[in-house]
Amino acid sequence: MLKINEYFYHLQGKDLFVQKNHSHNEIEFIQVIEGNGLVLKNDKTFLLQSHHIYVIDARNAHIVYPQPDDCNHYIRNKIVVNADSFMNFYTSIGMKKVVEELFDSSPVSTAENPEINEIYKTIFELCNSRKPENIGFAHGYLTKLIHWIYSNSETKETNENKNTIQKILNIINEKEGLTSLDEISKVLHMDKYYLCHLFKQKTGTTLSCYISDKIFEKSCKLLQSTTYSVEQISFLCGFSSPASLTRFFKTKCGMTPSKYRKERELTLNLYF
Repeated sequence: MLKINEYFYHLQGKDLFVQKNHSHNEIEFIQVIEGNGLVLKNDKTFLLQSHHIYVIDARNAHIVYPQPDDCNHYIRNKIVVNADSFMNFYTSIGMKKVVEELFDSSPVSTAENPEINEIYKTIFELCNSRKPENIGFAHGYLTKLIHWIYSNSETKETNENKNTIQKILNIINEKEGLTSLDEISKVLHMDKYYLCHLFKQKTGTTLSCYISDKIFEKSCKLLQSTTYSVEQISFLCGFSSPASLTRFFKTKCGMTPSKYRKERELTLNLYF
């Protein structure tokens, strides 16, 4: 059973541990309504900003350092949960990985979602009632909050983007470039324009250039290691005609496939 130890709604000013480096066996969910300064958690320093949520594994040393020192402008919603009960509960419902990722996540903006403030208010009211059935409802709202943070966290976005890029690379590499943007989009069930934007953003090259490079790599390998004719290689590499392969090769390396093959043969003969 989850143990919510503290719950605050629009708490203002300094509390016992503000501006002090400390640790305790709890997990904290802090939504800053107003304030600025610094937050140190997991040996990383983040800006303390209005309308952001900070998930803190308080078992590790941490500090919330609002400025100015009087903290008059530090207003926040706060939920503090016993760490053991928290980990046991979310492990039991298959969310251990989710909550562990949150501990390493960057602050998440809540500026565009007033519902988050209402979740904190509802948890505060339910816990304040002291009714056992309401405490159970409070746990449900906390889980809803965790899902929202995870869905909007940089950690999840970064991991999903990395996974998507790796899936794209796997498809292209397995087919040695003999694929298309439409085919990749269909396999991944994702918009092709989004895939192009993401690939360029994360790799620095366009998806079409990467596919083109893999086809060039395949054609070079066939020219070097087989006796296939240029016509055969053009079809093996997905071109409609030898002329298409020749144009492609001239664009890539400034020579025809036949000349490339001859130069490679000369190089190998000289070497041996």
